[in-house]
Amino acid sequence: MHNDLTTWKTWLEQHQQAQKAVSTATVKASEARHQMETAERHLTYLTRQDRPYDLTVADPATPEQVQKVMEHLAKKLERSATQRDDPSRLELQRAWNDLKHTRSRFEEAQAVYAECGEAQAQAEKELATALKARPEASPQALEAVNQVMNAHQQRIDKITGTVAAMKDSDSIAADLEAQARSAAEEVERLEASALLGEVDEAAKGQATTTLAKARKAAEKAAEQAEKQASARRGLEKMRNDLQAELTELESLQSGVGYEVGKAAIAKAERDLLEAIEVAGLQDRVTAINAARNEANLYAPEGTAYSDAHIELKLSQFYTMEAPEQLEY
Repeated sequence: MHNDLTTWKTWLEQHQQAQKAVSTATVKASEARHQMETAERHLTYLTRQDRPYDLTVADPATPEQVQKVMEHLAKKLERSATQRDDPSRLELQRAWNDLKHTRSRFEEAQAVYAECGEAQAQAEKELATALKARPEASPQALEAVNQVMNAHQQRIDKITGTVAAMKDSDSIAADLEAQARSAAEEVERLEASALLGEVDEAAKGQATTTLAKARKAAEKAAEQAEKQASARRGLEKMRNDLQAELTELESLQSGVGYEVGKAAIAKAERDLLEAIEVAGLQDRVTAINAARNEANLYAPEGTAYSDAHIELKLSQFYTMEAPEQLEY
């Protein structure tokens, strides 16, 4: 494969891996955030449920507020230390344990979310690095892929034509072997007739010569058939390899073509915004309005020129930020 195409192939694979890593990291971070927020809501609920009357608990509860409620419950447990079997003390102990475990679960979920967030940020950083390393997305890059694909297809077509034009060597060899068997049978018949005195030696010799030639032709045909079969296998292997490369090139064509298309969109969108800016529409509108205001100073009664303005509604821009509407 051409060096430029190899560069593109390597970059597309790296870019795809980076995109997949970002997607995976984003999903994990989202799931971790959900788990953290669920634990946080439960922690806030328990904190509010067990708070002292003079404590206002925010939403979500702050670590300081959770700690105050933990201390509040601990003091109540300490005061009831002599009433270990009292149902109210058991309820206090259960509330303290629940709050403690819920806080631990929240802190664990918070740590997991922080870790997932760091992984997501790292994946996004690597994707940005991959994007910066992209080869030049020019029409020539796509044309290079197309040329290699066309060359592969031409070779495949040539091999297919060559294979189709090959004679069926197996059937030719089979015909020659049949002729040899027929000649052998004729020799055997003549030898039998000679023993009976019904044929001369000259006819027998001629039949033997015919048999030798037939056998030699059959052997040669078998040898040629094996060579042709070997050549056919080689051509078919070559065609399969080319077809596999062509399939890979089709994937490369899609990847390069998409990047070239996005680059073309970015340039066209940028050129449009630059053209609007270069046109100096604001200055032109200002000049028109200044002239109208000047004319209004001397216009006859009942005659007045209103201010001019321009509204440009822009369709969605895909590669850069742009306002939906420009006014001058």
